[in-house]
Formats: sequence, C-alpha cells, structure tokens
Amino acid sequence: MLANKRMKFKDGILVLTYPSHVVIQYYKAIKLERSEHIEKAIERLKTGCYPREVYEVLGQTDGNHLLNVLHRMDALIEVWENQYMDDMTERQLYYFEQYGGNPNDFQKRLENSTVAILGMGGVGSVILQHLVSAGVQQYLLIDYDEVSIHNLNRQFIYDRSSVGKPKVAECKYYISRMNNNAKVQVLHKQITSLKDLRCFDEFDIDIIVNAADKPVDISDWVYRYSKERNIAFITGGVGMSNGQWGPLLNQESYQAEICYEKMKNKDLISFFPSEPLKGSLGATNSIISAFMSRDIILYLAGLTPKSLNTSISLQFDSLKMIETKWTAKGTVS
Repeated sequence: MLANKRMKFKDGILVLTYPSHVVIQYYKAIKLERSEHIEKAIERLKTGCYPREVYEVLGQTDGNHLLNVLHRMDALIEVWENQYMDDMTERQLYYFEQYGGNPNDFQKRLENSTVAILGMGGVGSVILQHLVSAGVQQYLLIDYDEVSIHNLNRQFIYDRSSVGKPKVAECKYYISRMNNNAKVQVLHKQITSLKDLRCFDEFDIDIIVNAADKPVDISDWVYRYSKERNIAFITGGVGMSNGQWGPLLNQESYQAEICYEKMKNKDLISFFPSEPLKGSLGATNSIISAFMSRDIILYLAGLTPKSLNTSISLQFDSLKMIETKWTAKGTVS
C-alpha cells in the first residue's frame, strides 16, 4: 500500500515534542516514546521520504508499524509538486491535501468548471467572491437590479462608485480585476417564469446556484430547469434569526428521485411577508454564503459537500445547526 511511494505529512499535521515522548496529531493522535531514531524518522516525513528511508532508522518492523498507523490516521499524502505557486490559489492546494489525491487535480477541476449564479445580492455576490478567489474561471451571472447604497452593508463586491450601475456589470468588472483569464457572460434581466431560464440553454454548466429571493417560486423553477438538463443545483438564503443552504442536488440525486418539490407544503395558500425582508446584516449573510461557497467548491473539485442531498439551517444566536437529509421517500432530520 505504501511501498514505492514517496510520502510526507499532510499540511495540518501537528508534531509536539516533549522530554520523554512525541505526539503526532491530526484528527486523531498517537504518542511515541521519544528517541533519536523516532525524531529522525519524523524529520524525513516532514519533507517527504520513501518507506525504506523510515526503515533505515527504525528497522522494517517498527518502521512499517509507524507508517501503517499514520496511514490509518490519514496523516500521510504522496509527495506532490504545487503547480500553482505564485498564484492566488497557491495556499488552497495545501488545504486540499486533507482529502487525499493530488491537490493539483482538484484545482484543475475548479478551473475548468462553469458556474451559473442567479441573484448577485447579499448571498450571490459573496459566493462569487469566494469562487473567483478559489480559481473558478467560467461564469454566467443573472440579475436585473442596479446597485443601491443600502446594498453596501453586505454586498462587498460593490462600492460607492457602483451605485446606480447594473450589478452584473460590476460583478464582471470585479472578476476581470481578480482574474483576467476568466470568461464571464452576464444577463441583465429578471427571471419571472421557468421559461426565462431558457437563456441558459446554449451553455454547458456544471452547477446552477440560486441566490435570488424573488419571485417566491424561483428556487423551484431553477431546480426544475436543472433537473431537466441534468445540471447540479443548490439554493440558499438568509433570514433574521437563521440562514439555510442546500440541498445540493446532482445527477445521482435526480436518478435517485430526490425531489426538491417535496420540500414545499402543498397545502399552503399564502404567507406574509411575500417580499424579501428589509433587515439584513452583512455578517450573517457572509456566514451562510461562505458555507454555501465551500460546498460548491468541494462539489466542483470532485469531492462530497456537506449539503449533498441535505438542507442545513443555522440559528445565528444559539449556533445550532439542523441537517435535514432528503431521500426519494421524504426527509430524515
């Protein structure tokens, strides 16, 4: 399993040296009797070495035992070369070490992904910032609104010079300043029905992000369109006392007949208020947008996000998080 592979500690490994022992800590920890041989083996694993180089100092039996324990702890990764040095995503690749595999492969998947975002307000604009900084390079952005002065408490892409200008145009300008290799299509239009989403038909899209809060049925329209085209879908939003994101549904979700429509109470006749809340706080918008962004990034990188087939709600005051898993038969909290 480890033979002929040059291995090293993953980024995030903590080595604590005490007078009598050494602790190696990751998600779990092991305690080793301190010795010159153990310290030499650890130094080799910090920079990367072949198993035989550990055997040279510990002997094959003890060396193999140590490597197997570290492997079960998921503390080792095959040595790799960061192909994104001096790029804004350089440090992100070390974050990807925790998932195993070559981090360059995760980053290339992100680079080659296309993301559509509906709504460039308090959630959508913050998600866009995270995705741009993560290295996603292809975007389709939809919003019909212009920047207002009251947007600036939570929509950090914009500044005072943006006021009165279309949000999508300002978002495109932001992306160009961050990454001049990015490809951006913007649509300054309002989505008022399912058929309005046909503007996406000509594009290959990896995930559609619904960050719009009106019309009230827009999330359902985006889900139905995404399912029809077999495109991954995620939605989210922020209220006064809580925020939620998910479910993130993909091709496997649709095949398993996990239906977003089941989240709606069909007996509901009306509700108040029918318009988005006036109150907003930049911090709470950013919290939900960041969680949502992380799941989008993991999904695009080929990893499993927390909100896959799951709705997650966060209560801001208590910090209580509630997960609701969706199946073809309904929900399981």
